[in-house]
Amino acid sequence: MTTAPDLGRRRGGRKRRRPVRPNSILQLRLATLFAAQFFDFGTFTVMIGRHGIVAEANPIVAQGFLVLGLPLVAMTKLALIVLVGAVVVLLGRADPSRRTSIALSAIVTVVAVGAGLVGGISNARVAGW
Repeated sequence: MTTAPDLGRRRGGRKRRRPVRPNSILQLRLATLFAAQFFDFGTFTVMIGRHGIVAEANPIVAQGFLVLGLPLVAMTKLALIVLVGAVVVLLGRADPSRRTSIALSAIVTVVAVGAGLVGGISNARVAGW
């Protein structure tokens, strides 16, 4: 009686690494994007609650807030997340043999996450954290 070979092991006894699925990376990118932008929005609301809209450094956001209030800022932030998320998904789901689109997806994610973190940290500093 023969036993089936262990397909999970390489020669030399080391376990074979499971390949990372592209969908899990894409989900991580989207979750990180959402978290960074939500951090920016949350610290914005605390900052304007403590110091008023005059503390906002972005004049476009400040004018939009003065005209239509927090719902405009929330809808704009949501639209930004949906738009950038859609770009990340479209670029990330491209043919895996095309490395350029996957790299662009990563670059767009890094820029959007960086912008959210910079905005959130500057809002937190102004709010006094």
